[in-house]
Amino acid sequence: MSQAPVPVARWRRPFEAIRRRALGGPLALIGVAVALFAVLSWAGPAQAGTPVRWTVPVSTKPADIKAGNVLFDLHCSSCHGMGAVGASAPALLSVGPAAVDFFVSTGRMPLNSPKAQPVRHRPYFSPKQIAQIVAYVNAVDVAHGTPGPGIPAVVAACKKQGPECPTLSEGDQLFLLNCAQCHDASGSGGMLSNGYVIPSLRAATATQIAEAVRVGPRPMPNFGPGQFTDQQVAAIADYVHWLSTAPDRGGLGIAHFGPVPEGFVAIIFGLGILLVVSRLIGNRG
Repeated sequence: MSQAPVPVARWRRPFEAIRRRALGGPLALIGVAVALFAVLSWAGPAQAGTPVRWTVPVSTKPADIKAGNVLFDLHCSSCHGMGAVGASAPALLSVGPAAVDFFVSTGRMPLNSPKAQPVRHRPYFSPKQIAQIVAYVNAVDVAHGTPGPGIPAVVAACKKQGPECPTLSEGDQLFLLNCAQCHDASGSGGMLSNGYVIPSLRAATATQIAEAVRVGPRPMPNFGPGQFTDQQVAAIADYVHWLSTAPDRGGLGIAHFGPVPEGFVAIIFGLGILLVVSRLIGNRG
């Protein structure tokens, strides 16, 4: 007596259920992983400190460019040439707004001799005239297709580090590692060979400090985005500016040269007082 065959759909059901359970877990796990990766790839770079471009806008008004052209021809073209193409001094066709603003706003330009080291002086031009010269040179650079570094925008330091928030501790570490060898840990400057003078940073604004990092005024090297991000440049500028404005909690600043003058004062006056006291005690005995 033969047994009736089981319908195909009926004996396949247990295997299909097992297969769905076996595949459902991994597929769900893959789906969760893809969703999590999408969320992290969207939010992760900002949390990891994606470089943020911070620059100060430069005027593109025809009136400012024209006024800057007049000023440049009168005061700068004798060395840099008409149209900033260069003469006895280098061309300015790729220096960018940061270099022009730094050298002019710190009084390093105009310079009496192209071979002399530019040092800080009282600015020859007013802030409005400086902005006009910057606008003109930037327009020339853009016309030649060679725009240089823009003027860095320095934001206020934050207590907690973030992707758009430099801190004083970050600036302190970067300054000590990369700048203090020449500028001193207190930013007071010093001397180099060949007559080069390392200027004090105490008279510089935060913007000028950031511009110097990007421009690299001779003999200082320039640090591009490959070395320092805009956030790191802002951190250095904020820290150096803080050095110049921080109160002297330990008493007299003594020119802010660090432990050297403090030790000098301690040796001269401290030992001097001890010597006088010792002599008085000896005479009484």
